[in-house]
Amino acid sequence: MSYKDKVAENKMVAEKCLNLKAYNAGVTRAYYAAFQHIKAYLTGKKFDYKAFLQKTGSADREFSHGTLQYATTSCLMANGKDLADVYKLIVLGNMYNNRRIADYDERNLGEPELTASLRGLNTVLSVVA
Repeated sequence: MSYKDKVAENKMVAEKCLNLKAYNAGVTRAYYAAFQHIKAYLTGKKFDYKAFLQKTGSADREFSHGTLQYATTSCLMANGKDLADVYKLIVLGNMYNNRRIADYDERNLGEPELTASLRGLNTVLSVVA
């Protein structure tokens, strides 16, 4: 299954989770749809993640959640993306934090967090193209 197909599948599931009131699962699926979309973009642009990690001094692995936003920003800027659009990727941080709560915390997320994650996913899909 291609990344494009995985993105579409995860987005569809996240949207269905809103109707099912399965907010934690939806937040997770929305984040992973964004993650997979970004990974496909970086791979398609032949982004040298190893060189990026060395340059930044990061000990993280390639496509780590902790470096993904910075790597994406770097790649977008190198490919001529407008800075105003790149700033919109701030949504990734919130999506990631909510995904961590949904997956690893006893707290439950609700409709506002899933709605925000779906909006964030749409932002990522429009900016990272």
